[in-house]
Amino acid sequence: MRSIEGWVSEDNVARFLANVSRYIGYDYGELDEIALVGALEPTDDESPDGWFDYPLAGTPPLTVSLAQAVGGSVVSVRIRGEVDPIMTARFETLLDLL
Repeated sequence: MRSIEGWVSEDNVARFLANVSRYIGYDYGELDEIALVGALEPTDDESPDGWFDYPLAGTPPLTVSLAQAVGGSVVSVRIRGEVDPIMTARFETLLDLL
């Protein structure tokens, strides 16, 4: 299992998840965005228990963990799953862009 880590702007969390979903064939939609409403407010990327885990049931299935960066306007991201090097590069590129 691989773990890819980085961060995205608060404004780009939904866009990031939608793009990751597209790569794994998961139909990300309105219900996914509703699930995120308020979910990040109590998170803290400096606390091991302060992360929000969100499953994406595509191929491969992924767990995306999200947490607010303390004192900032970014969201820390961890993607875990059985991803190949090409998919890893795609996710890392998304993190760099968003």
